Amino acid sequence: MMSDNQSISNPTNTMEDANLAAIHEQATADSSQAVGWVAIIVFVTVAVIYLGRYGGGFDSHEYLESARIAEEIASLGGGPVDAGEEIEVVVDPMKAGERVYQMTCIACHQPDGMGNDINQFPPLAESEWVIKDPALLARIVLHGLQGPIEVKGKEYQSIMAPLGIALSDDDIANVLTYVRQSFGNSADAVDASVVAAARTEHEGRTVMWTVEELEPWMGQ
Repeated sequence: MMSDNQSISNPTNTMEDANLAAIHEQATADSSQAVGWVAIIVFVTVAVIYLGRYGGGFDSHEYLESARIAEEIASLGGGPVDAGEEIEVVVDPMKAGERVYQMTCIACHQPDGMGNDINQFPPLAESEWVIKDPALLARIVLHGLQGPIEVKGKEYQSIMAPLGIALSDDDIANVLTYVRQSFGNSADAVDASVVAAARTEHEGRTVMWTVEELEPWMGQ
């Protein structure tokens, strides 16, 4: 009869312990693999075997298969993204501009860009103003515009509120690009640097523009 201090050897546990030792030896010997991935795979495998032994109904075979798949993925290269690595985010100016238009412009200029004659909001669709120099348009959006203004042969007396406080240079460039390439308009995209330059030049301005004041940029 065995004493209380004696333990019964479990063949399954012995085999799994041997597997653990083999995995550890392979991980430390194989210098061709990335250390990070090896550590992850070893950790997952050890955790799976531990849970298989002590975790009740946990199916170790199923999760060992997951560990095998993880190893195959690691072998494809690339690995995890370094936390310090810069990732370039590509923004579609048309989609971004449409969102800005819907938030800030649509109430006056309407979803189709046709404006509202009753409330004296001029159209943007096929407007001669829309295709003018981006530097002119940037100033209007930044600081606003008070009438009168003639658009497509009709005079409007409404006021366009300044949006420079609410919108960034990128926002303004994107919405101008969207308007210049929508509603039947065809003009070049607007770069945020144009908006930034206008913002800097008129940093202290606190009043809306008039058409007369904008004449220096009319022919640019």
